[in-house]
Amino acid sequence: MEFNEFRDTPHVPEDAGEYLEDLKEILSRIPVGWGRWISCGPGWYKLLAETNRKMKMMCPTYEIHQVKEKFGTLRFYWGIPFEDAAWAELDDNTASIVYDIMQDIVGQAENQSAYICEACGKYGKSRDGGWIRTLCALCAIDQNYPLEEWEEKKYASTEVGGIVDHAR
Repeated sequence: MEFNEFRDTPHVPEDAGEYLEDLKEILSRIPVGWGRWISCGPGWYKLLAETNRKMKMMCPTYEIHQVKEKFGTLRFYWGIPFEDAAWAELDDNTASIVYDIMQDIVGQAENQSAYICEACGKYGKSRDGGWIRTLCALCAIDQNYPLEEWEEKKYASTEVGGIVDHAR
């Protein structure tokens, strides 16, 4: 497969689960030439689906340029296509208000991602294990990220025969 074909083929995450259709729609909003993949973990898929629903209510033809994790939080880059006739008909004041609302929707999602485990979707916090990620304590253990002292004490009690039991 040549590079352009690879780049423009939607790369639906294998772990999409119940968010399969939502993620397919998100990938379909990425224009040809931008690279159609989502670079974050399954814990944020619900947040992506909700953000997409809100965004398309504001502008049904909005496009996504990139979805990824950076410094432990979600990045959701988007735009309005130049050929959007409905957008072009808006007066400048209305277009500005709608654009600001859309910016707020994305900003809220990016802020929420700082407290949602990227791996499982439960409450998480920023952790630095060489790569900054937002993870819950159990996913941090699974991915060999350091825990805070109180977390180490709490989860040390789940050790059975030298193996930590990560049952949730």
